Amino acid sequence: MAEPSNPHNVEGENPEQPVAAADEDEDDDGGAPGGGLPVLKWSKGHFKILMTSIHMADEWGATYPQEGDTGADAPAGYITLWAEFFNDGNLRLPVTVFVAEVLEYYHLHISQLSPFGMFRIRNFEYTFRAHGLDVTVENFRRFYQLTVNTGFFSFNQRHGSLKLMTPPKGLTQWKRKIFYVKACAVHANMTFRNVNAGVTGEDIPVATAKTVDWFSRLRPIELKKLDNNQLWVL
Repeated sequence: MAEPSNPHNVEGENPEQPVAAADEDEDDDGGAPGGGLPVLKWSKGHFKILMTSIHMADEWGATYPQEGDTGADAPAGYITLWAEFFNDGNLRLPVTVFVAEVLEYYHLHISQLSPFGMFRIRNFEYTFRAHGLDVTVENFRRFYQLTVNTGFFSFNQRHGSLKLMTPPKGLTQWKRKIFYVKACAVHANMTFRNVNAGVTGEDIPVATAKTVDWFSRLRPIELKKLDNNQLWVL
């Protein structure tokens, strides 16, 4: 995990038409000349406010990037994280076992996830915990399909599945709001997945009263920002 975070350092072969995350309302952040990532665009003051509000531990070495840095410029031993993971995404460090399991199952690096993907992972996790249901990748797959859009991975609701949440609209410039943490903050066997390779459809039935015995107990919980105490309880 000492490898720098680089959303464009990918592996894979046999390119196919990727599944686009069409339900996500985001700008394209402009991009850099030649198709690179957009550069840093949020203040160090706002970075410090975020770190204080989420009680970021000193041990993770959270670092504000240098002027001109992009999401691909994490120094050795560090990884890139997006500020929006910690806002509506309710992410905290170290990541939960479930977040690590999702990354490992789909062979993703956390820096390759869009905030929309993190929103769905975390919403699923606290929804299922709130109802006392098994928080597993298998159950997650009953609701969501891996997708790729503008070079980043996310998850769309699967056709015919119960809608667990409504994603926020108009999320802008999230690729510019970056910071770095020590790679050990994400204890998962992460790999960089090829954004141009095919995305395989989920081969597990969606959750219905006919396919899972816990379906009647499930009640959707809309995406909302939780405070640190609420996240600790969950």
